[in-house]
Amino acid sequence: MAESSAEVLIVGGGPTGLYALYLTGLHHLNTILLERLPRLGGQLDHLYPDKPIYDVGGFPMITGHNLVEALKQQALQYPSRVLLNTTAQSLTAEGGLWHIETDHGPVSGRTVIITAGIGEFIPRRFNVDAIDRFEGHGLYYVVNTLEDFRGHDVLVVGGGDSAADWAMAVAQVARQVWMIHRRDTFQCHADSLAKLQALPNVTLLPRHELVAIEGSSGGIDSVSLRDNQTQTQASLALSRVIVAIGLLPGTQIFQRWNLQGNGTEIHVNSAMHTNLPGVFAAGDIVSYPGKVKLISAGFGEAATAVESARHYLRTASTVELTNL
Repeated sequence: MAESSAEVLIVGGGPTGLYALYLTGLHHLNTILLERLPRLGGQLDHLYPDKPIYDVGGFPMITGHNLVEALKQQALQYPSRVLLNTTAQSLTAEGGLWHIETDHGPVSGRTVIITAGIGEFIPRRFNVDAIDRFEGHGLYYVVNTLEDFRGHDVLVVGGGDSAADWAMAVAQVARQVWMIHRRDTFQCHADSLAKLQALPNVTLLPRHELVAIEGSSGGIDSVSLRDNQTQTQASLALSRVIVAIGLLPGTQIFQRWNLQGNGTEIHVNSAMHTNLPGVFAAGDIVSYPGKVKLISAGFGEAATAVESARHYLRTASTVELTNL
């Protein structure tokens, strides 16, 4: 296809990318957004549509899907080009423009804002056959609907914020919920922990690990848990298991773009500027001293990145890119 050109190229259509798209529209900047998936929303809409989110300003609680829908309504009120099912592959500078080669042809822009999150969001798996063989039969690495847990006894594996959020969510529909973590203390927000402790149908088990799952092709009958303190094992009868032990970053493609980083994240300064002139980044993919990985922090970083891109568009000369 013929190369499309814009003032700003946004790479990634998750919450941070959508907010950046809104801001470029607000400033009437000609923008193209690239998203590798068939719809916008990133991991929130593809992995956690029913997950309750508590840390976005103005919303005491909102589901991932509803937040994405609101962001889409906000961003798409302005003219822009959104290219779905389009994977950014390479970044080169030529003729005063940045050129991104995609699997559907080239696009170019005077500036680039990378909001790709953790890239290909791949749930971290146990890689133990005694556990993973039940995926699709009661074991969930990805939760699409809370109705799958209504009336069931549920085990949530993990001690972070995602595990806590899922435990609180399924507790509203499940009969009984256990949340286990291999460490002495849970790593989630203190408020989430307090809320979980107050729920009558939730039991928190620190220092416990999932060893095996028992059942048949029809589903899960029980799980084996190991107490890390006593090294004893016990069986727990239940029918659903949610594993929330993190996501593997899939940002390898950006390592070939001559961007400075640590292999999975891109280093930026306080203006969200990368080491490349006119290339900015925001959201979970960026790293800088004091970085906080929250959706609300990503929104602020997107605002800074767009403002920096505006300044670059007003002041930079084509010499900066031509000499690369």
